[in-house]
Amino acid sequence: PAMDEFARACVDEAHRLHVILQDWLRGTVPSTPAGFAPFADALADPCRVVSPLGTITERAALLSEFEAIHGVLSAHGEAFVIRVENAVVLRQWEDHALVSYEEWHDLDGDSSARLSTVLYTADTSAPLGVAWSFIHETWLPGLAPVAGERFPAAQNASTAA
Repeated sequence: PAMDEFARACVDEAHRLHVILQDWLRGTVPSTPAGFAPFADALADPCRVVSPLGTITERAALLSEFEAIHGVLSAHGEAFVIRVENAVVLRQWEDHALVSYEEWHDLDGDSSARLSTVLYTADTSAPLGVAWSFIHETWLPGLAPVAGERFPAAQNASTAA
């Protein structure tokens, strides 16, 4: 079945936000409130993330975490890529949608991947009119990175600095 406008916005938002995160980690967008807003403005309040290892992070902590790792993969440039594949709208209500997708991280020839399930909420103040309310991630079999939760190379770079 064809997706309606709301479902399409949710799938488009999954792709949009991961390009924003990729550029933030590469340092190709400015580390300013305006540079961070395309990420921050997409998260509902409240928003909760369950990481692949079961760690629960609320919106304020998530924003702080990502703000702190701006540009940590700048040395890798375009060798660091985040891509979203196989996005599927699992369930849709009038102002919510449950979407599942694979999130792939490629860095210098290595890949890791997680299955993410997101509850989106209609929100006219969000960039595409949908906000991230709840995110649950789990590693795809055999594709977990050696260390780290979300962006292990970024966390390794920030601890080495």
